[in-house]
Amino acid sequence: MKHTRLLAAGAALVALAAGRALLGKAGSAPTPAAQGVVTITARPSSAPTTPASAGLPRTVAAAPAQVAAQVRLAYPLLRDVAFGCDARGCAVTATIPPPTDDAFLATRQAMLLGGLARTVEALGYAATGPVQMEEVSENLFHIRLPVAEGRPRG
Repeated sequence: MKHTRLLAAGAALVALAAGRALLGKAGSAPTPAAQGVVTITARPSSAPTTPASAGLPRTVAAAPAQVAAQVRLAYPLLRDVAFGCDARGCAVTATIPPPTDDAFLATRQAMLLGGLARTVEALGYAATGPVQMEEVSENLFHIRLPVAEGRPRG
């Protein structure tokens, strides 16, 4: 019962402060508060916060087609780049053809050791595991990087 009263009192104070800000009195001198009453003053913000956006990170994740396009741009050595979700979760998938030279091998290694994860993180996704590789034929690999919308941990 006491917890409910505290929540109701807190909600009333927030409503009072919001009403005061809406009436334009937030910039005026504060009125003296009665003893034992908490006064909250707020300035109107330039962009109102809506309940739907209050808990979201500031960076909105890119659309799946944008992720695939950016990965293709960053790593032109990849073939069949796609972003999709299935029973195992969301992931960036692609095929790595057989290497053509030492530069190809160096780019492939940099991509597998974190470059691909950094590319998708810049687009609003976090890698949720390492790059998974499956050899589909002689020196031809299918890769899968599991991702989730949001910022990386750590």
